[in-house]
Amino acid sequence: MPLNISMNVINLHIEASSYCNARCPGCPRNAYGYPLEGFYKEAHFTTEKLSEILEKFPNVRSILYCGNHGDPMMNPKIVELCTNDKYISIATNGGIGRLDDYKRLAEIGTHITFGIDGLEDTNHLYRQGVKWHNLMKRVETFISAGGQATWQFIRFKHNMDQVDQAENLSRQMGFNNFFTMDVGRNNMPAIQPDKSISHWILPPEPDAEPQDFDVEEYLEMRYRPINLNPPTYNRPKLSCEHLDGSVYVNSEGELFPCCYHGFGHVDRPKVYLKDFDQLQSTWKTKNCNQVCAESCGAP
Repeated sequence: MPLNISMNVINLHIEASSYCNARCPGCPRNAYGYPLEGFYKEAHFTTEKLSEILEKFPNVRSILYCGNHGDPMMNPKIVELCTNDKYISIATNGGIGRLDDYKRLAEIGTHITFGIDGLEDTNHLYRQGVKWHNLMKRVETFISAGGQATWQFIRFKHNMDQVDQAENLSRQMGFNNFFTMDVGRNNMPAIQPDKSISHWILPPEPDAEPQDFDVEEYLEMRYRPINLNPPTYNRPKLSCEHLDGSVYVNSEGELFPCCYHGFGHVDRPKVYLKDFDQLQSTWKTKNCNQVCAESCGAP
């Protein structure tokens, strides 16, 4: 039987795969040491799950493939997942995936946002597992096949002087859009599998410097409960994708109000769609419901 809110859902945010090649220092799968046992399961989202979800939510207009832990292009069925009558967009690091898949995605009208944080000498500092020549080959394949591409540039101290160069390169390559953004994952060490620190990721400030850091103590924190300090209830205005009719689906096909709920931190209660009977007021009043507030990781 369809959920009560099924008619309100118009956007799906789907984790097409929880596998990833990039090893970004700030990603939850790497920041606390890989693998994070018990936090998430590595899996590919299936076409069967997509059919079930689209049947549950008949008014969906758009699908964004961009997950908490993985890269959509890791999924060998990504083209099949994008072959439908919805507006489809993908967010990828561009360093993985079959060239034929990029060509086919361009031909069926899929929009791709490439996360490229710098140039050849800097992109790998954050996207550690991405080889520049592999990335450029996939970008060129997609754009030359008629694909609509966006360049997303996350600013850090090590690349903040390259923004203009990167934007110029994006125009030369045929990107449709270029934008920069700042994120909170910008003041931490790049911890390697042997627990060594290879380099630091710092915010885009000239005077930013590494801090004192104990790797062993930090890694021990990954399974400790954290005081989330839930936001005050009944806030008049929220930056909330769920309020705009969006639902997050992880790679196993589990449904959540938004991607923040899908991280599964040890101390954060998971709020699944089965709890949406308690969240109806959120849709109607745009106020923070207690069930959401206790779990939400949004600022």
